[in-house]
Amino acid sequence: MLTESSKKCLNCQQEVFDQYCSHCGQRTQVKRITFREGWNDFWARIYGFDGMFPNTLRDLTIRPGFAAHSFISGNRVKYYGPVGYFFLMITLFILVLSMLDMDVAYFMSHAGRAGLQTPPKAGSGQEKVMQQTFQLVSDNLKIISFLYIPFQAFASRYIFFRKQNLNFIEHMVLPFYLQGHIYWISIATACFLKISDSMIISYPLLLISFIYIPFGYMNMFSHQSKVVSFLKGIGVYVTGQLIFGIMVAIIVVVLMIINPEIFELLKPSSN
Repeated sequence: MLTESSKKCLNCQQEVFDQYCSHCGQRTQVKRITFREGWNDFWARIYGFDGMFPNTLRDLTIRPGFAAHSFISGNRVKYYGPVGYFFLMITLFILVLSMLDMDVAYFMSHAGRAGLQTPPKAGSGQEKVMQQTFQLVSDNLKIISFLYIPFQAFASRYIFFRKQNLNFIEHMVLPFYLQGHIYWISIATACFLKISDSMIISYPLLLISFIYIPFGYMNMFSHQSKVVSFLKGIGVYVTGQLIFGIMVAIIVVVLMIINPEIFELLKPSSN
């Protein structure tokens, strides 16, 4: 029965005594739909209750391991969930590229050429395969990025931090946060590429990424020496990349066996 101090929730019809329903989170006082109300609601969704987005952004920048540990320990209100944040950042990255009149394949092509001392000859089979690979990754960025996470979690759970009281899924929390947050670096690189048509800034930013990942592990597993945790974090990153690369290589070999034309395209041009 409703009392004088309670109301009925507009969503779940439960009795409500506060500003928000304790069952579903629906607001008690709902204003008419106006431009101002829509704008306020938009920012409420972006920032979340009690500044969820700023908290996530700040702590993943200065203490990513703490944020991951806090989420694993049960604090599900202060931060965005790791998977949600991961996909949010990929979506934001793709959106920024679109606003800069780029796509992922274009961005990767420039990054790939910047990392090669001798880029493949224009029109060669190697260049064709590289472009097709970049386009494949561009079309399936979310899936491919997602598939890498278990390999990093595997290296953490079963090789470098196996004595921690965390299961395999819990070891995936930090990689999701770290890899998602690194997309801010990719966004900065894309902006610089648009302005200068150069990927030179990618080198220092790549170094920051390489340091940031072990820093996250050092920050999370603080019960042991920071130097040891940092070095183990490097091991997790390198091993995860290595295992993922091996799996990709196996898939490529299988495809080459199925379709020998791929092997012909990869052969160096004699011209």
